[in-house]
Order: sequence, then C-alpha cells, then structure tokens
Amino acid sequence: MKRQIKIDEKTCLRVHVSEKDVHFAGGLVNGAWVLGLFGDVATEITIRYDGDEGLLARYTNVELKAPIRAGDFIEVKGWVSKVGNTSRTLEFEAYRYIKSVGTPFPSSADYLPEPELVAKATMINVVPKKCQRLSD
Repeated sequence: MKRQIKIDEKTCLRVHVSEKDVHFAGGLVNGAWVLGLFGDVATEITIRYDGDEGLLARYTNVELKAPIRAGDFIEVKGWVSKVGNTSRTLEFEAYRYIKSVGTPFPSSADYLPEPELVAKATMINVVPKKCQRLSD
C-alpha cells in the first residue's frame, strides 16, 4: 500500500480542554497533558506513514511555552521531519486558538485572531522493519 502522508506534510488534532483535564488550582492543566496530545498525533502520523503505530523512543526536546487552562481550545500540528531505517523524527506544535477568559461570566472565552504557541516538541518514534507496511 502507498503512504498516506509525506515528509513535512502536517496533520492536526483540535481539542477542547475540559474541567476533567484540570490538575492544579485555577483551572490549570498538567504540562504532561499536551504530551498526550502529541502522542495521539504521532500515532496517526506513523499509521499513515508506515501502517503501524510504532513506539515512542524518546523526546529530544519539549518546550512548554504558556499555561493551558480548562475552556481553552488547542490545535496540535505534527509532521515527520526526518526518516531513518526504523526511526522517524516527528515535530509537534500546540497552539491555543480559543482562550477561556472567565469574565464577565465563567463561560466567557475569546477567539484569538493569531493562535498562541503553547508547546512544542521533537519526538523519535521507532517502527520496526517488519512492521513497516507502506511505501512510496
């Protein structure tokens, strides 16, 4: 079968941060929460690139740029930046595009004209040769 995504082609996942995602006071989400989103996007990318979910080997870089709170809407973009024999280097960026403001009402939120970068990371994912089912 043919690959369904190419190197440097981006895919994205949009999510609403709910109250159940809150870990700290003030509606603040644990920083690791966004890593879970990066993992979900990585799974889609490797399925589309290799026909297999692959395995997380390591993060080589993680930058948490801004706090994420309940009520925010986050878009995660991910792409393959480099391909080795079994390794795939994946890049991720998470942007807030709707921000919970809580005033004048607890349900108040603003659509941001320019999405705000809240996190970025680089991941090394491994897909064993025998699991690579797709090709160019």
